[in-house]
Amino acid sequence: MGPSASRWEMGPDGAQETMLLHGPFARKPKRIRTAFSPSQLLRLERAFEKNHYVVGAERKQLAGSLSLSETQVKVWFQNRRTKYKRQKLEEEGPDSQQKKKGSHHVNRWRLATKQSSPEDIDVISED
Repeated sequence: MGPSASRWEMGPDGAQETMLLHGPFARKPKRIRTAFSPSQLLRLERAFEKNHYVVGAERKQLAGSLSLSETQVKVWFQNRRTKYKRQKLEEEGPDSQQKKKGSHHVNRWRLATKQSSPEDIDVISED
């Protein structure tokens, strides 16, 4: 057998396993979740308090000083901004987000159709 034989290693059941692992649509193995140390988290949180966005040289410097990759710092900041936005919405009221979304559309529809309130609308009546 030539050098290409090693590419088609037979699995215990005789299947061509390598295609499943390294085929054209193979997914990268799932990345292990980064466990940040308490001191790293403290530094990241402090940096976030000053600025919700950290880019360029500042991100490189922060990543270096924390022994993290720039990607890890970038993703931490993305996730932290998402958490911040969620907390802001919860402070406004537990279900204010839903109310706002719903009433926004109702109010726009009411304006567009010159309706005074949803109760006045008779949906069932047939002309």
